[in-house]
Amino acid sequence: MPLKPELRPLLPREVQVLLLTAGGSGNDEALRRLLGGDVDWAELLVALEWERAVPVAWWRLKQLGASATSPGGAALERLSRVTEFRALALEDRLRRTLAGLQEAGIPSILLKGAGLALTVYPSFTQRPMGDIDLLVSPHHARRAWDLALAQGWVWDDYTYPEGHYQAHHHLPPLFDGARTGARLELHTALSLNSHPFAMTFEEAQAVSKEIPGWDDGRTRTLDAETTLIHIAVHFAWAHLASFGIWRLARDVDALARAGLDWDRAGEIARRYRAEPALYWSLRLCSALSGVDVAPPGMLETLAPRRSQWLLAVLERHLAMHVVSRITPCPSEKLRRLMWSLALSPARTATSAARPWDSEPSRLPAVYTGEMGVLNRVRSQWSHARDWRRYLGALGGKAAS
Repeated sequence: MPLKPELRPLLPREVQVLLLTAGGSGNDEALRRLLGGDVDWAELLVALEWERAVPVAWWRLKQLGASATSPGGAALERLSRVTEFRALALEDRLRRTLAGLQEAGIPSILLKGAGLALTVYPSFTQRPMGDIDLLVSPHHARRAWDLALAQGWVWDDYTYPEGHYQAHHHLPPLFDGARTGARLELHTALSLNSHPFAMTFEEAQAVSKEIPGWDDGRTRTLDAETTLIHIAVHFAWAHLASFGIWRLARDVDALARAGLDWDRAGEIARRYRAEPALYWSLRLCSALSGVDVAPPGMLETLAPRRSQWLLAVLERHLAMHVVSRITPCPSEKLRRLMWSLALSPARTATSAARPWDSEPSRLPAVYTGEMGVLNRVRSQWSHARDWRRYLGALGGKAAS
């Protein structure tokens, strides 16, 4: 599936730049056209930082002629250097944390960003991330958490109370006491039990592999195909397909370049009912970032049981919301309905719980379901202009 120029105008110019920097040289012409227009560099910086894309994306833009001496470029240059320094500090912190766990005899598996940074990317700094995600056995989780605290990780018990994580798939996050911005999450499963692909530690260990040339091969991560499904489910479910698209596109591209058994990936997706998550992850990466790596016909085999017309409408809706700072749809209730039509949770989820049930901070933006009828009408009428833009975009009209 080629890059779809008709989808990009649904998003602000700065977000288009962000998404295109995740793809390869085939995006260069489109990027030059965007950079030659009226780019708000302050807003671009916000978009890049939001998706944690600053150092890699800025390097790409400089290759296309963006100037580090311009006011916007200078700000990105400074932030890029700071971000690269933090990445190196995060790598050092990771080494020390893993050494402590190994010394205590606690096996662990690196997930997502950290695992990818050490396997399919040329350096740790090439895969920006905000967290270190480590999978440990539930039997060792509390001891691992206490050990991390003893190593200088800090728990903010006010912001992240332990009670909120009783039924969660990871313990309360920990933060680097040296204030480098590093964050550690100790997982006991790949995802919440309600999500597709809720793989246990033992299942993950069976498909894990050593990381050659790092830590004498003692550190392990998930194999390529399992990692692909994990990051797809994480994006499409845990983040409701509205955060992490830039890193997802680069990760999918890097995994494909390193060598993927696509037949095995499809089989894993079917076994864990993760086909819709993989389908939309691959389709959005292709349509918005030009990362078109799946073999011919694979998307058709993964596609939800929807009409082509509805799939096209859902694609436009999801494309407009891939960056969570932008919410063109005025109704949270409708957004949840569209997500459900796309991800088919009634068929793929293992329970009636949905991602927003575990995130109390995700409150409806407009309609809570508790208003009277008149107040609902007034509330939606106040968003009439937003509704016109959103519905027009669904029908094929670029947002103005």
